Amino acid sequence: MAAMTVSFDTSLLTSYFNSKTRATSGTANTAAQTTAASPTGTTRAPTAPWEKGGTPDDTLVKNILAGKSFIRESAVNLDLAGASTDYKKLYTLYTGLNSLRAVAAKAQSILTGSNPDSISNKTELNTLRRRFDSGIGEVSTYVKDADYEHLDLVQGAITDKLKSTVGIARTDTAYFAKDIHSGTATSEVEAFKGDVAFDISVKRTGTTDPINVHIDLAEMGSETRSMSSVVTYINDKLKAAGLSTKFAVQRTAGGDKTVEVNGKTVKVGTNPDTFSLKIQGDSTEALTFSAAPTGDSVFVVQKTGDTDKTTKYNKETKKFETVTPKQTTGMVKFSTGGDTVSAPGDTFWTAGRSVQNDLEGAIKTVHQTVSGPDGSVYVLADVDGTTEGQTIKGTQDVALIKYDSAGNVVYARTLGAADSATGYALSVGDDGKVAIAGSVTGTLSTVTTTTSSYTVDGKTFTTTSTKEDSGTSGTNKTVADSFVTVFDSAGQEMWTKRFGSTDEDAALAVTFGSDGSVQVAGKTRSVMQGGVGSAGGWDAYIRSFDSTGKATATVQYGTSGTDQVSAVKVDGNTLYAAGVEDGNIVLRAYDISDPAKPTLTGTRNLGGLGGGQIGAIDVYNGKVYVGGSTGNDSILGGGSGSTAFHGHSDAFAATVSTDLASTAGDKVVYYGGAGEEKNVKVQFTDGKVYFAGQTEGEIDGTTKIGEADAYLARMDVASGAVEWSQRYSGKDGEVDPQAMAVTTNGASVLDRLGLPSGTIEYKNSTLLTSGTSVRAGDSFYLRDAGGSQKKIMIEANDTLDTLAKKIQRAAGYKLKVTVAKVTGKAESQLVIEPQNKTSQMEIVKGPAGKDALEGLGLTEGLVRTAEDTSSSSSSKKTKTDTEKLFGLKFNADVNLNSEESITAALKTLDDALKNVRSAYRYLRYGEDTTSSDDSKKKTSSAGSAAYWNAQASNYSAALSRLTGGA
Repeated sequence: MAAMTVSFDTSLLTSYFNSKTRATSGTANTAAQTTAASPTGTTRAPTAPWEKGGTPDDTLVKNILAGKSFIRESAVNLDLAGASTDYKKLYTLYTGLNSLRAVAAKAQSILTGSNPDSISNKTELNTLRRRFDSGIGEVSTYVKDADYEHLDLVQGAITDKLKSTVGIARTDTAYFAKDIHSGTATSEVEAFKGDVAFDISVKRTGTTDPINVHIDLAEMGSETRSMSSVVTYINDKLKAAGLSTKFAVQRTAGGDKTVEVNGKTVKVGTNPDTFSLKIQGDSTEALTFSAAPTGDSVFVVQKTGDTDKTTKYNKETKKFETVTPKQTTGMVKFSTGGDTVSAPGDTFWTAGRSVQNDLEGAIKTVHQTVSGPDGSVYVLADVDGTTEGQTIKGTQDVALIKYDSAGNVVYARTLGAADSATGYALSVGDDGKVAIAGSVTGTLSTVTTTTSSYTVDGKTFTTTSTKEDSGTSGTNKTVADSFVTVFDSAGQEMWTKRFGSTDEDAALAVTFGSDGSVQVAGKTRSVMQGGVGSAGGWDAYIRSFDSTGKATATVQYGTSGTDQVSAVKVDGNTLYAAGVEDGNIVLRAYDISDPAKPTLTGTRNLGGLGGGQIGAIDVYNGKVYVGGSTGNDSILGGGSGSTAFHGHSDAFAATVSTDLASTAGDKVVYYGGAGEEKNVKVQFTDGKVYFAGQTEGEIDGTTKIGEADAYLARMDVASGAVEWSQRYSGKDGEVDPQAMAVTTNGASVLDRLGLPSGTIEYKNSTLLTSGTSVRAGDSFYLRDAGGSQKKIMIEANDTLDTLAKKIQRAAGYKLKVTVAKVTGKAESQLVIEPQNKTSQMEIVKGPAGKDALEGLGLTEGLVRTAEDTSSSSSSKKTKTDTEKLFGLKFNADVNLNSEESITAALKTLDDALKNVRSAYRYLRYGEDTTSSDDSKKKTSSAGSAAYWNAQASNYSAALSRLTGGA
């Protein structure tokens, strides 16, 4: 058959592409004015690594596990002769980032797979983590050092004004009490009825004797006790005493009243306004509130809501999935005297309750609460997000939050762990110091701060120097170590110590000695620092520190089974430890008169724990008390004068003599019903025991309400009598107490008014280590145009003001750094700007695990004037007026230590890969897809025109070859 010849008019395609070119350039004045050109002079480019499918992830991972580097510029071959070497560098960077992403994705698949804990998977996962950490360093170094001809890259973003997103508290003299009334400001208030009397003691700055103002609403006679009239009465009393402080009525407008109809929200009216008391204070007047006690106060942190999992069909994944309901974490307060009234917004109100707060959503778990001497409560929580305005560095951190007796936040302190931390133990000393302890994985910066004094012309000056401690990442940064942190009475960190064995360990208990020493106890899988050997499995340990944080002694003991210390208490020169040894409740006593040589003076096995747990220990009036939950019906062999075991699992409290000898005075009491009372929270006070827990069954003296109710009870351990109890329900009929704190005689009429007992704290700490998650020793860098870096390290006494001065000095005054007020908040923030039009400075993250930027709410990037945002200068070097700068937005402080951290790593790698492709488009077509919106509007048509011109040229050349140039 003869060959068929088909003629084709190539002008048709040429006309088509020409029309596209005209269309894309038609929005500008002329094509010549808007056409963007490649800085290389041609739109021809070598094949990019993401084209033609790219390299499979499995191949990338295989190469990395075989020991190949992430950055291998020599392995990148360009398939276009004479192409700019910038392409080679971009492709090298892209391949390195993509290899990191492949490793992260592989780690994610192992962690979320069916058997992540198998030996082979664990081994591979640890290898992936090590290689990933190494690769992060390789890529970061390459970004810093690579020398481009037509563009440049910085690791962070580009901005003309960098503001910290984490605020530091300023003095705020306004105090807002809780809502106590709904309706109008002139109607009678239920909380003001009856005997309402309290005292306000006012201490003025520069004076020694406080002014006492007695408030007794009975003095109002027959006048209606409304919000307005009571505030007027109180203000008249304050004015008569010559004080500036005033009370005011705080009104909150009522919101919409709605109902659900056929799945839709329908407004049916407006809720009434609510009212509370507001104190308009004066910074020179310190207010302390007190009132006659009406009973003990009991704070309970609890979870409420349905826990029943359901199975639902996911239309997106086309699979049936298990759905776990989200519970709410809240805090309630009860008075054993019952002198309370329901407040607006209260749900499931129970007589005796005065506080109902929902806690921040970032609070994941609360392990312990402890009351302060003024009726305040300290909450130790694990948090997985921003808490009270403080961002966290890793996937989970520990937060210490102090609330006043009315439930208002006094301060919040985060530990500042770089990866993950859990807080298990909390103690408040008689002097107001606070100790927290738990476990930490990854880096936890600790420093030693030395203070020196010198005298000049009769004046004494002090200087401080901060030195980073070694071993802040532990022996293995993927294995948990123990930690302890001590805060002063104002909530400022005094010292932190990290310690542990070569394997996993955790601090589960902490207490103060009368001399300020700290005893920390817990469990370890290996030989603890200072220990003499391991008995196998989990061992129990006790580690002692003096008041300055210096370790003085370590005791380690155990069986071949599972052992731990669950609670500790110091009485004089004796340390008592309550723990679980091979399933038994064991008390130990140590003579600690010589802090360096604790001497065991007695032990006592109280019997099997029966699957329960130890919750508390106390020493009172010559006896040692221990309590928790148990399935053993014969602790102490039954004990003398004990109450009967109720079945399955009960709350228990036992008492023995301080010498731990068996005596006729040994007693044990049980509380519960025929069901299971597990995970009981326990607190002792003056020979009494408080229990808090959850039950689904019947308990004598209470009435079942919901599916799983909460219960509170106070018992006299000596007699076994139940002196007070409370049972209540909540959302979906389920309430589960997580922690409890009791203050003897801590309840008063102030609870009804929403006012706190004790002194109102107007001023919070301005220290960076108190108001943010940064720790002393954390740092970041300033990098100038020449590439030289200067380190900015956070010291223990740094504030925003001192940090601003540090940055300015280190930048050679090329940056303007100010401390500005945050609009609408009693907070201050850091603002970093270029000093003038030619000034620029790159802000760079600190070392992995010790970076300060995230905790301060600052981001990496280049700070320069807005006029230069699309200009030619570079943070590392300046070459020609055609050099374009791109911000990768690559966070190098990521790891693969958990599912959450892997997700974060994948996100930042995807962002960086996207920005490398943007740099490629600029290099090839002159497009800038990372510019501002206005710049995009101006350049989009130009970039499109360049693209279609290039495509038209390519197609014309191809057709010419096909048609033999006809």
